[in-house]
Amino acid sequence: MYRVLDLTRLYPGGVATRLLADLGFDVIKVEDTEVGDYLREISPKLFEWLNAGKRSIAINLKTNEGRELFYKLVRDSHVVIEGFRPGVTKKLGIDYETLRGINNRIVYCSINGYGEYGPYSGLPNHDINTVSVAGLLDPNLFSDGVPRPLTVQVADVGSALLCVIGILSLLLRGIGGRVEVSMMETALLFNTLNMAMTYENADPSLTGKYPFYNVYKCRDGYITIGAIEIKFWQGLCRALNREDLINRQFDKEAISELSKELSKYTAAEALRLLWSYDVPAAPINSIKDFEKDPQLTARGFNGKDFLNPLLINGIRPGMRGRAPKLGENTMEILIEMGLPRDEISKLAELGVIIKLT
Repeated sequence: MYRVLDLTRLYPGGVATRLLADLGFDVIKVEDTEVGDYLREISPKLFEWLNAGKRSIAINLKTNEGRELFYKLVRDSHVVIEGFRPGVTKKLGIDYETLRGINNRIVYCSINGYGEYGPYSGLPNHDINTVSVAGLLDPNLFSDGVPRPLTVQVADVGSALLCVIGILSLLLRGIGGRVEVSMMETALLFNTLNMAMTYENADPSLTGKYPFYNVYKCRDGYITIGAIEIKFWQGLCRALNREDLINRQFDKEAISELSKELSKYTAAEALRLLWSYDVPAAPINSIKDFEKDPQLTARGFNGKDFLNPLLINGIRPGMRGRAPKLGENTMEILIEMGLPRDEISKLAELGVIIKLT
């Protein structure tokens, strides 16, 4: 079994290592002895989803004894993943060059905001900051020209996926190496369509500015329409008996006309009509109503458990068990490493590891 030492906190690293855990990796959260991953307090539900099935060891890496313990873990591990600001791991003595000297087959993955170098590299950041630098909040992408925060953390989750890809690529080749994922550059990947159209001096078209790709209000709710291809746009116009709009796919004024037509229907009625004409349309669900959606429930989503989006040979991988408490598995892991109990107790007394109860 592959072993992962997870030095990250919060969201991106949590997603990456949860996906690895679902694939059968032994993930050990290496946490500090005082606070640990403060996602436990920010969102207990999210912490549970992202950390179920992992183990936790709490070590004070600022002590020589703590670093030596970590080095022993590294010798028998395959992957280290960290999310510190650039330069922090070097100060702690747990950077790639140091760990490669201990285990030359280690796969070392870093998630950071803006990259290892550059004028922004040392700045504090969250998803909103990295996506704004990457142009996802470009005022030109909003129909009213006013940028606003995205409602999902695309850089966080996207960087997690890229971490997993990078880690698996090195493991498949059987070699150690360094994987670096910048959240800013991850956000650029999500923005490639808009970037390409802008560089071609075209107006990015999938932004809600045009009638064929938009949100529409019905009598009792909202639906989305994505009639990009001409056949779908024609189907939309015919479904609403508005064939006069067929040549106005890029006419912004047609938005209000379609809105007027769709306001005559409930969301369910509108969807039945549009689907009968093979128009790409879907309901806008509220998060609290997920369990009422027949497609989500058919795919096994119950609104209570983390749903891994992968299906492998018809089976959805997933960890069982709960998320660990801070340092819960410290004794267990140190015994696995061959440390005698009296030495472990002494390390706890010295504050090298979490106090054992």
